[in-house]
Amino acid sequence: MVLKVKLEGLKVYEARGLWYVYRRSTGEPLIKGFKGSREDLDKKLADPDFIQTYNRPRLQMRRAADFSIETLGGFIHWYTNGDIDRPLKQWTDNPGNIEGSYPKWSKLAKSTRQDYLEAFDYLRPEFDMPLAGITQPDLYDTRDKCAVKKWPRFADQMISALSSMFRQAVKRGKMPFNPCTGMDDAHQADPNANREWFAPEWQFARENAPLEVLIPMMQARYAGLRGQTIVKVNRKQFEPHPLTGQAVRYYARKNKKIVFLPVLPELQAFMGELKVQRADGLIAVRHDGSAWESEKEMQTRVSHWLRDQERAGHIGAGTTLHGLRVSYASWWRRNGATKEEVTDLIGDISPRMGEHYTRHVESEVNITRAFNRLKDGT
Repeated sequence: MVLKVKLEGLKVYEARGLWYVYRRSTGEPLIKGFKGSREDLDKKLADPDFIQTYNRPRLQMRRAADFSIETLGGFIHWYTNGDIDRPLKQWTDNPGNIEGSYPKWSKLAKSTRQDYLEAFDYLRPEFDMPLAGITQPDLYDTRDKCAVKKWPRFADQMISALSSMFRQAVKRGKMPFNPCTGMDDAHQADPNANREWFAPEWQFARENAPLEVLIPMMQARYAGLRGQTIVKVNRKQFEPHPLTGQAVRYYARKNKKIVFLPVLPELQAFMGELKVQRADGLIAVRHDGSAWESEKEMQTRVSHWLRDQERAGHIGAGTTLHGLRVSYASWWRRNGATKEEVTDLIGDISPRMGEHYTRHVESEVNITRAFNRLKDGT
């Protein structure tokens, strides 16, 4: 028998077999991605640890603006232009603007601001901590607890957000040095993440993906575009070009590079067949023709569809939207492009990225060369 506890002000909903619980007043996530039945969730809601979280002291929910700029909370308020004190749903719509606050906050990508704000929100219990007293051992302790309570990648995201902010605190004399410098990661990255797609996987996706999923996948596969570019690029950025018929000019926000790229015929033909066309020329849209709210929303939609197909056995594990960018780079490398040329083709600035994206192609070439020597008897 489950003891039902009356908890006011909670929004509870189920999505794809997982449960989510938020505070209605602030949008604060209390439970995310809980797997089980509603009865299992009710048990979770009655658990003493959850009750403690639900009833946590009001100090933890105080506004960052209530603290001095010499403290963690006060400097977060300054750094985020006050966004940290606004309702969750407003965080990335229109960045805040406090006179004398960090001028480059509003220049960050929406997805970056969202990630930073989620990380800072987790730190509310520590808002009263003086900046000058924060040490690296303190951060390791906080990060390790976060990795257990949330997950390792989120814990690393929190340290990354703090490091970016602390650099500004050092420049403004609020901290003697950046204590995040040199910290290792809690999350062990998979070196094979975002792998190149296999031909049957791409064929299945090309033939079966819903249009709102297929549009970004086509742009990644046949133009090598990043997600943050895909959600912004429009038809006005395409122009005639003698080499392939069309070229696209875009600004790579990640590295501030302006890219002029002839477009492969496959993408041109696909775009020519698209029936949903907006007055502003935006290409990547939802099924109803509306724009994606953010890169993260688009990425999530694509990822959910891919994982559904993986569970159904139609594609393998590890397929991602970014993996199609890797597929684009690998196709060029197999067709004779140098590492430097691949770097420019994917809109990057470091040849190391061209090499990173195609390192498995180099391995294939070495293996083929070895077998050819065996065949030739040398």
